[in-house]
Amino acid sequence: MKRILILLVITLGGCSASHQVPQSKETFSFDYSPKESAPSGSVNMLLCQVQPYYVTSFQSSNNELFKTFKEALGSDIEELIVAKGFNLKGPFSSFDDMIFDDKKRSDIVIQIEINPQFSAAEGKWKPRLSAWVDGGGWTYTYSGKVSLIGKINLSGVEPLTNQKIWSKSVAIPNIENIIIQTSKRYDHMLQDYEMYQDPGVYNAVGRALSLQYAGIMNKIAAQINAEEFLSMKPQVKELKALKGY
Repeated sequence: MKRILILLVITLGGCSASHQVPQSKETFSFDYSPKESAPSGSVNMLLCQVQPYYVTSFQSSNNELFKTFKEALGSDIEELIVAKGFNLKGPFSSFDDMIFDDKKRSDIVIQIEINPQFSAAEGKWKPRLSAWVDGGGWTYTYSGKVSLIGKINLSGVEPLTNQKIWSKSVAIPNIENIIIQTSKRYDHMLQDYEMYQDPGVYNAVGRALSLQYAGIMNKIAAQINAEEFLSMKPQVKELKALKGY
């Protein structure tokens, strides 16, 4: 959330300032069941999967909510690939963690990059002079709305040459006007990654993301097509031949 400087109405609370009742973070889970089920191994291809990762610019990647989302996405894409009849190996923590034999025997490595983006609207920090801060001082709360947009980038590379031969971009369905409010007062205006740790913000975003999860997975399912992957086998064979295999 980009901080926008806005003229603030300052409320002097004095010694009688009331404390907000702290909230606790809710537990969110994400789950998806494939809508189709091909016979196991019916597609004559071996795919490998690397665990999903966030773009480096996403500062909240270590937030529990987004870690849970990433892990669920990886597990459900694994299940989806198998349900479509592919043979699958992995997941690997990174492409570099694949040993030579895995690269030699597999056809395509699937990589998943998550690029969420938040845009703030109608939000502002409210300062208050509070006695409960040591020695007295200013405290801050935030209220406003936020929208979640972004995309999930899927790519497939031939493992020996690491050459990309398949690429799809799946838009995250827009989640607009999520009402957020910090659950407690802070002694400073929070940065983005701090904001999403506040239970009031964390819970609101988690509920919204949960509602969109099935839609995200349905879009990914539509992009993983057995016929399209099989059509790439000649290209895979040519690339492996460049390495002598």
